[in-house]
Amino acid sequence: MTWTTIWSHAQRGIAHRSISAGRIQLTLRQIAPVEKIRLVFANEYGAHEQQIQNLSFKTNDKCQMLPDFSIAPNEVFKTAPIFIDREAKKWQIVFQADESESGFSYSDADIFAENRETDFCSGLTAIEAETSGECIVALGDSLTEGATWTAPLQRKLRKQNLYLVNQGINGSCLLKSSTDTASKDSQNLFYGYNALQRLENCLNSHSNVRKVIVSIGINDLINDELTLESFQTEIKKITQFCERQNIAYQMCTLTPCLGNSSMNETKEKLRKEINEWLAKNYDDLWDFADIVEGAPGYLKMNFDSGDHLHFNAIAGLAIARQISSDFVKGE
Repeated sequence: MTWTTIWSHAQRGIAHRSISAGRIQLTLRQIAPVEKIRLVFANEYGAHEQQIQNLSFKTNDKCQMLPDFSIAPNEVFKTAPIFIDREAKKWQIVFQADESESGFSYSDADIFAENRETDFCSGLTAIEAETSGECIVALGDSLTEGATWTAPLQRKLRKQNLYLVNQGINGSCLLKSSTDTASKDSQNLFYGYNALQRLENCLNSHSNVRKVIVSIGINDLINDELTLESFQTEIKKITQFCERQNIAYQMCTLTPCLGNSSMNETKEKLRKEINEWLAKNYDDLWDFADIVEGAPGYLKMNFDSGDHLHFNAIAGLAIARQISSDFVKGE
């Protein structure tokens, strides 16, 4: 049995989007029928020390209070083991946080909707459990964070003791750290760091990661900030990093998005060149584009969420069904 990340959500810089302090409450569906977990907190984007107080974890009638602590910028903090009711179908986490500079929105396939004081969860980043399973990281942008394909795949893999965690951030780029404000300070990087830095930080806070699924680059493409050479350079940096960490990686093709207001034929030509390069250089490529493409360069009409870029739930199910679970298991 090894401490393994079984759930996580990617943090981002939220200083300009979030109130300064508040009570944070999350109710999650049971991730796995385990008896012992640890909560993992991080201050990935914060510029100031963050205080976490009145932390509790509740399953059915069992509630455990944990000591207050603080998290310095870039620090990762793991709680002492928490013993829980393995039969509980809901897990509730409550705590008080200040200096809300690094966190995520509550939009997550495993988090139940409820009334909250804050718009973002600050501090918490992952949950670990003692298990014989392994963690798989899905590194991506809104096409990953939207959970259309990750959520059905998570349900399937958890039955096999494999824990796919969604590390998507909408608006995130392969090449650069990015934000929606003039400030470039880390606490305001609402779209997160560049892909390689995000992956490095992720592996610092996650445990027993076996594979990384890399599905990113579409924002660089539609923002007209990508070339074939820059894509190749960054992808090679990511794969070399994974190799140094002895972690397997899985590349995914860039999906079509003609019809979107930010896309044009020149960018479509580059998308095809990128996918051709991926196909020539990565034998086990997951060809998301082939699954969702209808007319050349366009999403299938029944897969289109409406903006001609993002998948709907039907498309997500199609992707999840065609992804080989044998590869994920390493068979």
